[in-house]
Amino acid sequence: MSFEAELLNATGGADDTFDIRASTRRCFHYAFKDQDVRLWDGIGVLIADGHEWIGTVDVNGNNMHKAPTVKDTRDGTSPRYTFSIPYVDRETMEAMRADDDKVKGRSLTCYHVIVKHDEGMRPGTALRFSYRLTMQSANFSDAVEGGPDNLKRVYSPSILARSGEVGRSRTPSGTYTDTSQRERARLAGFASDSFCSFVAANSNRTYTIEGT
Repeated sequence: MSFEAELLNATGGADDTFDIRASTRRCFHYAFKDQDVRLWDGIGVLIADGHEWIGTVDVNGNNMHKAPTVKDTRDGTSPRYTFSIPYVDRETMEAMRADDDKVKGRSLTCYHVIVKHDEGMRPGTALRFSYRLTMQSANFSDAVEGGPDNLKRVYSPSILARSGEVGRSRTPSGTYTDTSQRERARLAGFASDSFCSFVAANSNRTYTIEGT
C-alpha cells in the first residue's frame, strides 16, 4: 500500500468513529562523505528503509535536532537553511572541520514516515520523499553539560544547506527574463526569441489542471 493510501486508511473517513491510528514523523539523511547520519523526530532507534534512524527527541519531549521549515522553490529563490545536529563525537567533528568536502556539495534529504500504533519501531510503509537540499558548509560549537559528578563535553555542528536553485543566476543559462533571453538569442545568431515575453504577465495567474 502506498504512503498516501496507508495514511488515509489510518485516519479514516467522515463516518468513522475510531481515533487516528498513526502519526507521521520526519526522517533526515545527512549524506556526509564517508559517513551517513540518519535522524528522525522521535524517541529511540527507528528501523525503516533498511536503515537505523536515531531519535532526536528526549524524554521531556524536546527535539534536539533543529530543522527549519523548507519552502517551495518554484518561485526561483534559494533560501539559506541552517540545521543543527544534536551531538557528534570529537573525532567526527575534527574530521569534518579538517575536510570541507565531507560536507560541501553533499545531499541532505528529508522523508516522512508513518508510525502506526501496532508496528513498534519497524514501520511497514516505505518512506515518502519530502525534499532534498545541498549542504554548503558546517559550523561547530562545543559546550560542557552535566553536574559536578558527570561533566561531559558535547559537540554540535550546524549545517548550512540550500536548494537546487543555488547559484542559478550565476550560470550562463540561469536567469530567465525577456531581456536576457533575447540577448542570448542575439549572441547565438538568432533574430529573436520570445520564449520569456509573457512570463511577467502570467506570474499572477492561477492555472487549474484537471484529470484523473
